[in-house]
Amino acid sequence: MTATNRRPWSDPFTVGDALHPERYALQASGERHYLGIAAGNELIERVSDPSQAWTFHTHERAVAAAREIAAVYSLPVDVVRLR
Repeated sequence: MTATNRRPWSDPFTVGDALHPERYALQASGERHYLGIAAGNELIERVSDPSQAWTFHTHERAVAAAREIAAVYSLPVDVVRLR
């Protein structure tokens, strides 16, 4: 399975033989909301359901995105592992 979303900020990943690959999401610090990408305008939005969150398959890419968002929006962003 490969990522079908080819946005420049996406995190393409080939699952291969892994049955349960690691997945990470960004969460607004101190809140229960996750960060996602709005379908219509592709802006960052807050979502309550982790299945709608912007996901990453590597911790390193999630941390890099969190740092970039924190720098641009001046708000803390946490990286959380999804189960």
